[in-house]
Amino acid sequence: MIPANLLSDSFVYGARVDSWLGSRWLGRVPVVSGSVSWSASQQVQGTLSLTVPRLGSVSEDEPARDFTPTTPESPLACFGQVLRVTIEVESLVTGLQHTEPAGAFLVTGSDVSRGTVTVSGKSLLQRVEEDRLTSPTVPRAGGTLASEMRRLLGGHMGLVIDPRLTDRACPTSMTWGESRIDALFEIADAWPARLREGRDGVLYVFPPVDEGTAPSRTMTDGEGGTVIAAKRTESREKVYNRVVARGQQQGDSGQPTFQAVVDQRTGPMATSGPYGVVTRFFSSPLITSPRSAMSAAVTMLETSVRRSWTIPVEHTPDPSITLDEVVDLRVSPDAGTAPLRMRGVVASVDIPLTHEGTARTDVEVTSR
Repeated sequence: MIPANLLSDSFVYGARVDSWLGSRWLGRVPVVSGSVSWSASQQVQGTLSLTVPRLGSVSEDEPARDFTPTTPESPLACFGQVLRVTIEVESLVTGLQHTEPAGAFLVTGSDVSRGTVTVSGKSLLQRVEEDRLTSPTVPRAGGTLASEMRRLLGGHMGLVIDPRLTDRACPTSMTWGESRIDALFEIADAWPARLREGRDGVLYVFPPVDEGTAPSRTMTDGEGGTVIAAKRTESREKVYNRVVARGQQQGDSGQPTFQAVVDQRTGPMATSGPYGVVTRFFSSPLITSPRSAMSAAVTMLETSVRRSWTIPVEHTPDPSITLDEVVDLRVSPDAGTAPLRMRGVVASVDIPLTHEGTARTDVEVTSR
C-alpha cells in the first residue's frame, strides 16, 4: 500500500509501460494519457486505454521511434503483445519513491490518428475468453474443483488457490460447454469462491468477501484526505433479495435433489417488506449437497445486496486500491453538511496513468 502521506504531499506521478511478445521484451512505450480499470462485475476484469505519441521516445536519452504498429512484432500490434503497466510515484517533499503494478493487458486494438496511437487492451483472462473448447468436455476421473479449474485455464496464466478453500470432487456425469471462462466462473460460484485477476497477471481464487473484516484504509475528504468528491447511486437492476441455488440432478418427482432458498430477512431489502421479492436462480451440477447449495446461495445473496447502494468516489490517484478491499468512507456530500461515515467493499477502480487524471473507486456500502 502506498503511504498516505506520500499522496497527500506534492508528488510526481506517472506510468511505465513495457511491451512483451511471449518472453521477448519489445521495449518501453511512452505515455501521453490513459487509464487502467478493474471491475469485479466483469469476467475479464481489467481494461486498458492508452494513448502514445506516434513518433516519440520514453526519455530524452533515447532516440525517437515510430510506434505505429506496422509489423506483427511492433510493440503495439495485436499479435499477442502484452503491455505490463507499473505506476511510479515520488514525493517532492521527502524523495520517497513507490512503484505499484497496475496490470498486464493483451493488446486488443489500436487506432492511429494524426500524431498519436490510441491502444485498447484487456487483462489476461481475455485469452481464456477467446480460447473456447472445441467440443463438450467432461471432468477427468478423480477431478476436483481445483484440478478442473487448472485444466480449463489451459496454461494461459498462473493460478493460485487460497488454502482456506476446501476442495471437493467434480461429478463426472456433467459436461463443460464451449466457454472456458463460463466454466471457471461456474466453479467459483458453486465452490463458493472469488476469481480475481491479480495485477501481476496471475489468477487468484479467494474465499468470499468477509464483510466483518477490519477496514484496510480510510478514504476521507477531511484534513490530509485524498477524496475530491463522493456521489451516491442506487439501483434495483440485478439486485436480488432471494437466491435459489440448486443442483441439476433430479429425484423421482422431477424436482432438484439439492436446493437452497435464502432470503434477505432484515433491512429495507427484506423479502417481507415493500421492496418486494426479486429472485435469482443458480443451477449447476457442481451443487452436490444441501451444504454446497446453501453456501452458494448465501454468498450470492450477500454480493447482490451490496450492489443496492454504491458510492463512486473521485480521489487523488492511488494505484494500491484493489478489488474487494473493505474501506471506511468519511465524506461530506456538500459544503457545510455533516460528514457521512460508511463502510463498504471496493467493486471497481479506475486508475489514471498520468498526473492530469482523477482516480475513481466505486464502493458498495455494507454499513452506514
